[in-house]
Amino acid sequence: MNKLSIFYLSVFCTLLLAGGCTDDGCLSDTDTPVFLQPSFSTASNVSTRSIVSETGTAAGQVNKIGVYLTRTDGHTAYADPAMVYTTFTTTNGTTWTGAKKLNLRTEQARLYAWYPDNGTAPTESGATRTIPLTLPASQTFDGTSTTACLQTDYLYGSASNTAGDATAITVNESNASPTVYLQHALAQLVFTIEYKAGRVPDSEYDYVKSISLTTGTGTAVFRAANAAGTLALNDGTITLATTATITFTATAGTSQLPGNIGAPKPVAYGLVAPKVKDETSTNPISLNLVLGQKSAPTNDRTLTAANAALFNGEWKKGHRYTYNLQLDKNDITLKSVEIKAWTEKDGGSQDVPPVIE
Repeated sequence: MNKLSIFYLSVFCTLLLAGGCTDDGCLSDTDTPVFLQPSFSTASNVSTRSIVSETGTAAGQVNKIGVYLTRTDGHTAYADPAMVYTTFTTTNGTTWTGAKKLNLRTEQARLYAWYPDNGTAPTESGATRTIPLTLPASQTFDGTSTTACLQTDYLYGSASNTAGDATAITVNESNASPTVYLQHALAQLVFTIEYKAGRVPDSEYDYVKSISLTTGTGTAVFRAANAAGTLALNDGTITLATTATITFTATAGTSQLPGNIGAPKPVAYGLVAPKVKDETSTNPISLNLVLGQKSAPTNDRTLTAANAALFNGEWKKGHRYTYNLQLDKNDITLKSVEIKAWTEKDGGSQDVPPVIE
């Protein structure tokens, strides 16, 4: 073998080593591997099995998060597709371990994070990535709790802790340990009821079994469907079919009675897709309340709010909307609406006077 052949062979081998991959992923362009090690935090103070409150291993806490990297243009793969997706888990809510190590480069990458992670990489969609989302029009909840609904609480990652924020998370070999704030992609509705002055409480027939919201003339404005939709991981945008009615039903034996005068009591709750405020709608959304005996449907009755136009208001992701109702003998009225971020300290409340005609 002549000297020229030996020289080319040496160069070829050097290139192979420089561009090669280890079990932990392709080597970065700095020669020294720099592995991604994010920390995760949630922006909610509620505690439940399905409406997650914080990171950890207890019920209602997040302990498994999907992570995916792309170039900062949002769609071109950052590296080998097999080397840019992993699942991070925790045993204490503080230290996170990736199922495989993601090796960073000097080039900046866009990091996507989401919950729940089902072990499958997200799907490319335009300039972002999406995961499947299911949000049925009929939900159930545990009436003995205030947050244990059966609807999945979908979360997406942001670089900011502000409720509903969607600031992009970027990483590279000089920024390998970002803080990822998990934002709620859905809005939470809570319904409270108190007896109206002069209304005699009925401890046998006033159990609240369900609350539904229905648009006039069957207009579909709520995004909910039995078919699967998608959640965009860059900003939490939900793509889903629409429906005219959404319903929240207490699981068997968990229905609650209204609160006393001046002491409203939570009786129904659930998670909904965000929606914009309808400034032009002439079809107000009606609230239908089903009451009856706790353990028998024989004497159930349905009351409808006289005017529920305020339900045409905006529902912002990451916010809780508490609708305070008053129960009279044969009717139900909307007293006020309280709007807060899911983290109480992050958002003030706003009492909205009822619209009654």
